[in-house]
Amino acid sequence: QIFLFLGSLAENQISNKGAKALARSLLVNRRLTVLDLQSNSIGPTGAKALAEALKKNQILLSLK
Repeated sequence: QIFLFLGSLAENQISNKGAKALARSLLVNRRLTVLDLQSNSIGPTGAKALAEALKKNQILLSLK
């Protein structure tokens, strides 16, 4: 069986601090396959933290 777990955090005013927290979550993620972070306030440091986490995350298939 294939389960698709979707998460939308679009338009939630997520900042670099929030993005770093999400990055830590992605390191242990075992279910979330789609994550939408569009229209937030994530800057370069938050984006870098997410990118580093995605290098190790094998579950997430789509990040917007």
